[in-house]
Amino acid sequence: MKSFVRKAPTGVEESAAISMINQEGQLAAIALSLHSKQPKRAVISCEKGYIEIMEYLRADAAVIVDAATGERETVQAGRAAEALVYELEGMEAAIRGEGDMLLPYTTDVMALMTALRKEWGVVYPEEL
Repeated sequence: MKSFVRKAPTGVEESAAISMINQEGQLAAIALSLHSKQPKRAVISCEKGYIEIMEYLRADAAVIVDAATGERETVQAGRAAEALVYELEGMEAAIRGEGDMLLPYTTDVMALMTALRKEWGVVYPEEL
């Protein structure tokens, strides 16, 4: 993993760029900023096409694109107005020992975020 960060005068991460590669050789590139209006867009590239999700985190549709033909298929699911409700319901179910949420994914993400914060020198007040 390689990352770069620019901090605001308050010490918070103002903007960052993160590049990662997993054991299977799959790459991920992430850019974030507090000050520029960027599209909240996720693109998942595959061997024969890609999946594009606009307004990621609050999306209710994804577009699947065939790389060879350019054919596009839109898949509708969920309700954008209730986007974060799904996360809360999933976590509540996991705490009750129900549902299909995979807690190892959550711990993997938290480990990644902790490593980035350490690399960037970001410490939360609760950690002091």
